[in-house]
Amino acid sequence: MKETGGYNTPSGWNAVASNRIVGKRMQRDLKVRFLVIGAGFAGLAIARRLAARFPDEAIALVDALEPAENSSARNSGFMINLPFAKIRANSSSDQNQWQTRLMSMGQQLLEQTVARHGIDCDWHTVGHYKVATTQYGVTQLQQLRQTLTANRIAYRSLSLSDIRQELGTSHYRDAIWLSQCSLVQPAGLLNGLIDSLPQNVERYFASPVSRISGSDPYVVQAGTSEIRAETVFLAVNALLPQFGHAKYRQLAMYTYAGLSRPLDGQYGQLLGNQQQWGVTPVEQLEATTRKTPDNRLLLRAGFSYKAELACDEVRRILQSKLQARYPDAPADMFEHTWGGAVSLTRNGQSVLGQFGRRLFGVSGCNASGILKMTALGTLLADMACGVGSSLLQETRIHCRPGYIPPEPFRTVAVNLNLQKLKRQLQPNYGN
Repeated sequence: MKETGGYNTPSGWNAVASNRIVGKRMQRDLKVRFLVIGAGFAGLAIARRLAARFPDEAIALVDALEPAENSSARNSGFMINLPFAKIRANSSSDQNQWQTRLMSMGQQLLEQTVARHGIDCDWHTVGHYKVATTQYGVTQLQQLRQTLTANRIAYRSLSLSDIRQELGTSHYRDAIWLSQCSLVQPAGLLNGLIDSLPQNVERYFASPVSRISGSDPYVVQAGTSEIRAETVFLAVNALLPQFGHAKYRQLAMYTYAGLSRPLDGQYGQLLGNQQQWGVTPVEQLEATTRKTPDNRLLLRAGFSYKAELACDEVRRILQSKLQARYPDAPADMFEHTWGGAVSLTRNGQSVLGQFGRRLFGVSGCNASGILKMTALGTLLADMACGVGSSLLQETRIHCRPGYIPPEPFRTVAVNLNLQKLKRQLQPNYGN
C-alpha cells in the first residue's frame, strides 16, 4: 500500500486561502468506534454524518497530507448540479434524474454547513459557460442545446462579440451560459469544513495509513500510531485500489492547474467585463478556466496516466493554453501551478459499498467531486448505520462502475482513448 499519495507541488488554492488551518499528526494509539480515512469532501461528509448520529461516540478522521492539500483541494471549484451540462451525455433518463437529486442533496448539505458556520470560501452562484474551441466542439455544443431545450432547461447563447466582452478572449468558436452552477474556493471550503466538524471528531493529518489488518476490530497503522476501530470508511478516491479494492473498477488520471496572481493595472481588464466567471469545455481535453472574485485566472489543462508530470512540463502545457486564450497575458502570470489525481470509472458511475465485515468505501468522482462526493459520503454513512432512504436505494442501483481490464491492456486502452480525444481537437475532425 502506498503510504502518502503526495504531490510534487502544494495546492495553489490552499496557498491563497484566507482560512488555512494547521493539522495535528497522530502521536498516540487510539480506540474508536468509527474511523474515516481521507479528509476530502466524501470523508468529511461521512465524519459529519456519523457525528450527528452518534454525538457521544469517538470518531477519528485521518489524512495522509496536510489539511486541504489532498485531491479535493486541487479541483477547479465548480459545483454544477445539472447532469446535462457534464461531459457524459449518454446517461438514461432515470440516471439523469437520480444525478440531479444526488447533486441537489450535496449542494443543500454544503449550503447549510457553510451558512451555519460562516465558512469563508467565496461561494457564489453565478452560473457557468459551456464553450467550444473546435468544429467538433461546435457540433457537440449544438447537440447540448437540443438536449437542454428538450428538457426545458433555459440557457443563453453568446455571439462572438459577447464571448470577447464577457470572457476577454476570441479563442472560443461558440458558447452558451447556464445558470445551474456555483463557484467556490475549494481549499477554503475544505478548511472550513474541517474546522467546523463536531467536537467528537478527532482530526489527524500528515498521518498516512500504511496497513489495515483484522476486522474485529480493524487495526490500522497511521503514521507511527495504531488505531483500533469497529467500523472503517475508505474515502481515498483515486487511492482506493492501493487499499486493495475496486482495482478493476477505476483508474487515476492526473490533471494540472495554474492560478495567476491578482491582475491589475494594464492587465486588469484582460479577463473580460464580468466580475467572475467559470468556463468548462465540451471537448474533454480542452482547458477549464475561471476568473475569481479577486481577478485571478484559474486554468486547468493537461492529462497524464499513472504518474504526475514534472513541474517544468506542467508549466509548459499551462502556458501554451494561456497564450492561446490570452496572447497579451504576461509570461510570468501564474503564481501557483499544481497537479491533482482524479478517479475515473469506465461508465462514469461511482464506487460505493461494503468491502468487508464493517469496511465501507466510496470513490470514482469522475470530475464531479464537490457535490457528488459530499452526497455519496453522507449516504454511505447512512448505509453503514442501517438508515435507508429512496435516494440511497437509487444510488446503490446506479453506482455500478464497469469493468476495466488489468495491465498491460489498461494502459493500451487509456492511450487509445487519449489519442481519440486529441483527434477531436484537430481543425478538420468530424468534417
